[in-house]
Amino acid sequence: MTGNYTEEMGAVKSDLQTLKEDLATLTKAVKEDAQANALELRANAKTKFDSARANAVEAGTKGRRKAQTTIQANPIVSIAATAGVGLIIGALMARS
Repeated sequence: MTGNYTEEMGAVKSDLQTLKEDLATLTKAVKEDAQANALELRANAKTKFDSARANAVEAGTKGRRKAQTTIQANPIVSIAATAGVGLIIGALMARS
C-alpha cells in the first residue's frame, strides 16, 4: 500500500509541476496579448485625436473667415451687436 501511495504522490507532484508550468505560460501569453492590445488602442486613440484636432482647426478657420466676411460686409451692424453684447455682460457683472 505504501508503494501505491508513493506513486500517487509522485503523480500529484508531477501534475502540480505541469499546472505550474501551464500557469506560467498562460500568464506570459496574457501579458503579451495585453501589451499588444494596449499598443493598438494607443495608436487608434492617437489617430482619432489627430483627426479631431485637424477638424477643430479647420472648423475654427472657417468660422473666423465667415466672421471676418460678415463684419466687413456689415460693419455698423457688427459694431452695434458687439456693443449690445458688452452692455449685457456689463449688466450681468454689475448684478454680482
